[in-house]
Amino acid sequence: MTSFGRGRGWLIEKNPSKEQILRRPGDASNRGNNIVQDITNKIAGYDIREPVSPQLIQEVADLMTSAFNRGALKDTCNALWKQAVLDDSLTRRTAVIFSDNKIALIGDNNELVRGSLLRFLQDNYISKEKNRVEDSKTFANIVLLHAELYYCMRLINGNRLRILAEPLIHYLEDILQDNLNDNIYFVMIQILRSGKDLYAECPEQLNSLIMTIRNILLRDNSYNSQNRAALLLMIELANNAYEIKDRQLKEFYLSSIKSLSFKHPFSQAELKVVAETKTIYDDQPQEVDDNQHITKNEMRNDTSEQGNYSKNPSVPRAIRGSGASGKPKKEDNVNAKLKSLKITPPRQKNNKGWDHDDRFHKDYE
Repeated sequence: MTSFGRGRGWLIEKNPSKEQILRRPGDASNRGNNIVQDITNKIAGYDIREPVSPQLIQEVADLMTSAFNRGALKDTCNALWKQAVLDDSLTRRTAVIFSDNKIALIGDNNELVRGSLLRFLQDNYISKEKNRVEDSKTFANIVLLHAELYYCMRLINGNRLRILAEPLIHYLEDILQDNLNDNIYFVMIQILRSGKDLYAECPEQLNSLIMTIRNILLRDNSYNSQNRAALLLMIELANNAYEIKDRQLKEFYLSSIKSLSFKHPFSQAELKVVAETKTIYDDQPQEVDDNQHITKNEMRNDTSEQGNYSKNPSVPRAIRGSGASGKPKKEDNVNAKLKSLKITPPRQKNNKGWDHDDRFHKDYE
């Protein structure tokens, strides 16, 4: 029987007389392979403007399969999802890569990669009001991750995951309330590329969002011409079954909205959600971008413990004494965020869209 603690693992063997050799104290990642960091490096190296190569999909699939074979799939998934919402440079890349069924379906009846990811989305949606107040930057990345997964992830039959539709609409309403000017473009792209499917699944909710957009356009004339054009395009899409066929209309909007495209990937600019973070020192919205103070290296260090695996994990570690060398573990802001980003927060009953079914992910595994 094998049991592992967080700092050291002990093996109780059938032959208790067998001598155990103590491993040297220190960082296990220096001696073994770190699945989470290996996958993170591959995600970070992917050019989001290009299709994902079959080679990259295979490499990530091999690493996830290795984690599954070692019984570390759950911890590996949890670490990857947390990194994806703490570092916006990984958010869209993670969604695109893990939407591929070759990766999403790794696991068994008890745990699939897709099931783990959907539970993460569900738990964060249920606690979204708390996230909006306590960490608006992370909330913005959660919205971005959810939107990208709805657009990219497909079932084997080619259909989108219907369970993600209604929560996405509510998220779009939220970010328009939080930072209207900076998020109009992002909402427009979601309506342009996913409007048909959103309407097929949740017509009332989408109509409500479009009515909100109409009111926004009417009540305030302070928006710049590009934002007014984006608002008008969303209304135009709603009036035309979420598809613009007229060539003159397309040319009008293409000339009015920078970076717009009417075919995949629909936006030539980097998609992002802008969080509104207000403090007593700063009233201005803060953009979630690559200049966040949370660096990839810091997050990798803090999450490496969940994804590390040693070549011989059954050998116990020596206990450090007061004179042992090595740097003490430093508790920093990123580590605190990883701990606070719970995989299963308390259920709340006031959220729409998901709270009625805790077993939703089983339909997609």
